Amino acid sequence: MIIDALTVPAETLLETDICIIGAGAAGITIARELSNQPYEVCILESGGLGYEPATQSLYEGDNVGTRYFPLKEARARYLGGSTNLWGGWSRPLDEIDFEQRSWMPYSGWPITKSELDPYYHRAQQACHLGPFEYDLAYWQAGLAQLQMEIPSLGEEITTHLWQVIPSTHVRFGEAYRTELEQARNIKTYLHANVIEIETNDTARAVTRLRVASIDGKQFCVKAKTYILAVGGIENPRLLLLSNKDQTCGLGNQYDLVGRFFMEHPILWSGKVSYFNQVAPPYIEVDNTFMGTGFGLSKQMQEREQVLNFSLRVKPIVEEWLLALKRLQYKMRQSKASQELTAIVEGHEYEFGLPKKETSAIEDLGQVIANSDRVLAKAYAKLFRKPTEQSVVYRTHLISEQAPNPDSRITLSTERDCLGLNRVNLDWRLSPIDKYTVKRSQQVIAQKFEQFALGQMQIELTDDDASWQSIKGSYHHIGTTRMSTNPRQGVVNEHCQVHGVSNLYVAGSSVFPTSGLSNPTLTIVALAIRLADEIKQQMKDTPTVKARTTSTTLAA
Repeated sequence: MIIDALTVPAETLLETDICIIGAGAAGITIARELSNQPYEVCILESGGLGYEPATQSLYEGDNVGTRYFPLKEARARYLGGSTNLWGGWSRPLDEIDFEQRSWMPYSGWPITKSELDPYYHRAQQACHLGPFEYDLAYWQAGLAQLQMEIPSLGEEITTHLWQVIPSTHVRFGEAYRTELEQARNIKTYLHANVIEIETNDTARAVTRLRVASIDGKQFCVKAKTYILAVGGIENPRLLLLSNKDQTCGLGNQYDLVGRFFMEHPILWSGKVSYFNQVAPPYIEVDNTFMGTGFGLSKQMQEREQVLNFSLRVKPIVEEWLLALKRLQYKMRQSKASQELTAIVEGHEYEFGLPKKETSAIEDLGQVIANSDRVLAKAYAKLFRKPTEQSVVYRTHLISEQAPNPDSRITLSTERDCLGLNRVNLDWRLSPIDKYTVKRSQQVIAQKFEQFALGQMQIELTDDDASWQSIKGSYHHIGTTRMSTNPRQGVVNEHCQVHGVSNLYVAGSSVFPTSGLSNPTLTIVALAIRLADEIKQQMKDTPTVKARTTSTTLAA
C-alpha cells in the first residue's frame, strides 16, 4: 500500500515492526526482501512519485572543499531515490577492494569478497542483469560469434566489464511501485520526512521517529527495528541531527559520523589511436549490454602502490552528431527533468555525451548543414547496417578514492524549511588519488605500445591546470563506514550502528573503501544481506499488528 503522508492527521503515532527510512535502491531492495512476511513493514519516503522542487530543495547545502556539484542537484528525492537519475552501470567490487592495503590508510573491510558473493548473485538477479560473470573469458564465445575481439594487454592489465541494467528496471520507483502497492505487509508513506531519530535516555535504543511533511505537520513512527537508507549525505546528516540524548549525534561517540566521504574522481584526459579496428567500448553479447575498460591487476596495484583504477575509451564524435544528440535530448525533456538538467548533464558527462552549452537553433543549423550524413546514419539504423567506427578515442579516467577522515559531511548553521540544519560538504582528495590516475594511465599507455595495440596521448601533467576538470561521479560513499571496532567505524559488520541495538544503516555510506565500481550493485547486495539478518532476528520476535493512534508529540 502507498499512502500520502499529507493525509495522515497531525500528532498521529504509527506503530509497526520494521521501519525503513528512504525508498531508494537500498530501501526498496530491503522492502522487497521483507515483502509478504508475517510482520509489518513501514517505508518513509521524503518525496512523492515524481520530482517536486520544494522537496528537492531540502537537499541544498554548501561545498566548502574541492569543487563539486551543487548538492541539491547531486541526488533525487522521490520514490526510487537516485536510481531515477543513473544509467544502470553495474559491477561488483574487486577482491582487492575488501583487503587491507599497506599503501592505503584506513583500508580493509570486516567482510571479504567471497562472503558477499552469494548476495551479489542475488543482487544480479534482483537488478535483472545478465549472468554474474565479470571475467572476459566467460564472454569470449559470444564475442567470437559477433566477430568481435576485446584486446588483451597481458596479465598485468585487466579488462573491466560493466553490465547495464535494462531500462525497464533501472528506475526502482517505477519498476517496483506495483510490487510495493500490492505487498500485504508493507505500507509506503510518501512526503514523510524524518526529522529526528529519538532514543532512550542512554541512546542505546531508538524509541521512535519524528516525521514531518513539507507543510510542517508532524507525526511519529514507532517500530522494533529501524533502517536508515537515505544516502551517503543524508544518512550522516540525520544521525548528526539526532542529538537530543547524545549531544555529538547518534552513533558519533568517536566523531566518525560524516567523515571519510569518498567519490569516484573522473577525468577526460588524453586520446588513444588504435593501430587496427577493435571492438567498440560498448557491446551487447547474449542480450547483455556491457561497457569495457582497462585497469591494473591486483599485483600491479601493489607493485605501483596505486589504488583501483579504470581507463575507458569513448569515440570522438563529430560536432554535427553531438548537435543531433543534443536536439534529441532536448525533445525528450519534460518540465520536471528540465529542473534537474544539471544532474542529467552530469551523467551525460560521465557517459561521453555533450556538455557544450548551445541553443536549439545552433544545433539545428549543424544538423541541417550535415543533412546528408544524418540521413546516412538514419538509413544505417533503420536497415541495421554497420556504421564506420572511429579508431581514435578520448580516454575517460575513473579512480578509487582513498579514505580520508578530513573529507567529510558536517552540519551547517543554515536551516531548511523544516528547521533542520543543512550540510557542508568538504570533499578532499589526497596525493595518492592524483598519483593513482596519473601513474595508472602511464602504465596502460606503455602496455598499448608493448602489445602494438595503439598509441596513447597523455595530457595530464603535474601542473594543477591539467586537473581542473576533475569531477565526481555522483557516488556518495563512506560517511558511516563499517568496522568491527567502534573507534574506526560507525556501523559493525552487520550494518548495525555501534552502541544502538535496533538501528541499522544501508547504502554506500557503510563502505569502508570505494573501489572503482559504480556502487549500486554492492548497495543492493548489502541490502539483501541486511534483510536476511533482519528476517533471522524477526523469527523469534513477537510481531505487532500495525496500528494508528492519536498521541502528543511532546510526550
